[in-house]
Amino acid sequence: MKNFHKSDYRKTVLPNGVVVLTDYMPHAFSASVGVWLPRGSRHEKKGEFGLSHFYEHLVFKGSENRSALEIAHSIEDRGGNLEAYTTRQETGFYANVVAEDVPLAIDVISDMLMNPRFEKSEMEKERKVIIEEIHSYDDIPEELAGDVFNAAHFAGCGIAHPITGKVRDVKALTNEQMWEYERQVLEDFPIYVCAAGKVNHEELVDLCVKKFARKKSGAEAPFDAYKSRGGVKIVEKQDISQSNLFWGTSFGFETLEENVRYALSLFNVAIGAGMASRLFQKIREENGLAYSVYSTADVYCNCVDWGVSLATEPRQLKKALSLAIEETHKFLQEGFAKDELERTKTNVVGGLRLGADSPEKRVMRLVEQTLHLGKFYPMENTIREISKVRADDVVETVRRVFDRKNFTIAVVQPDGVKKTDLGKLPIF
Repeated sequence: MKNFHKSDYRKTVLPNGVVVLTDYMPHAFSASVGVWLPRGSRHEKKGEFGLSHFYEHLVFKGSENRSALEIAHSIEDRGGNLEAYTTRQETGFYANVVAEDVPLAIDVISDMLMNPRFEKSEMEKERKVIIEEIHSYDDIPEELAGDVFNAAHFAGCGIAHPITGKVRDVKALTNEQMWEYERQVLEDFPIYVCAAGKVNHEELVDLCVKKFARKKSGAEAPFDAYKSRGGVKIVEKQDISQSNLFWGTSFGFETLEENVRYALSLFNVAIGAGMASRLFQKIREENGLAYSVYSTADVYCNCVDWGVSLATEPRQLKKALSLAIEETHKFLQEGFAKDELERTKTNVVGGLRLGADSPEKRVMRLVEQTLHLGKFYPMENTIREISKVRADDVVETVRRVFDRKNFTIAVVQPDGVKKTDLGKLPIF
């Protein structure tokens, strides 16, 4: 194993609850550094759907010390880029910069989060932008199928809500709600400052002491209980020609054990991640039923979901889904084919090693493991543990966590097409 893949991980918790995490890369010329809030769309209640995403947008519209244009110039004029995103689990703000501009990046991002303006006129303009963003997602049937799955499968849980909220939700959000969100940032829950690349941990800690002085002690992230159910949900959409499917399940956990996580990762790669996967070969290459077909796994702080996504001609939907179910069932009955496990391990480890050269990918790994798993797992440890996984471990683990009564089928199909009878399919 090359030395440059080894993690130099450090963690410091400031008295006011700010958590500083670094993954030092001595041979890098740049760094990826940012701030993450442990609140996303799943933590929103009725009347505030879309608030986290709106907050993410609005802090870019100006702070007490910078205009929106000055925020944009501050990083871009130095050759870097400033990014932000909202998920169901967290909201993040980060910059990719040359190493000497790490203090600038922290200054800009902390200014946005500690000193926002939230001018009502800017909020109204950004409201229009977000509504257009929602419309753009609605025009992508694959995205819509995923939202339909979440709404049906996670009913009663915050994961069911779309990240952006719906148009009516965004229209109803108020400036007062935005300031209450800011109060929570300053007072209620911890924030995480994470960096990977050429970054000095002690210097970053000293910067955070100064730049987050307004942050009051907050130690507990908002909580949302995991709930799920199975079933079939089919919706119609105009101006599309294919039926878009998401079929999957989920399971909850208090602590996601390492062996379970590695087994699920290997299973997911073998089944549906890439052109060599079983689903791609069976559904696309052998039967020509879909252009795009893949499986995916999302890890939240207290649950994992797994599912298959594909789009096909409406008359072929039942056949394509049946093949996906059959191939998954076959794997759990027969396990890996000859040499398949070793090829899958090489795939997973190769992806990790390729990402080891990227500060951005390393900081995302640091963030996601910390916020979703409660702990960072150094890459060299992960590679070592993956090498130990046996074929039987994978099959037994996936059998155990897949609840046969808890699979959900979500379909977005062309308007006017007769609904395919999927209720009698052996979902698993």
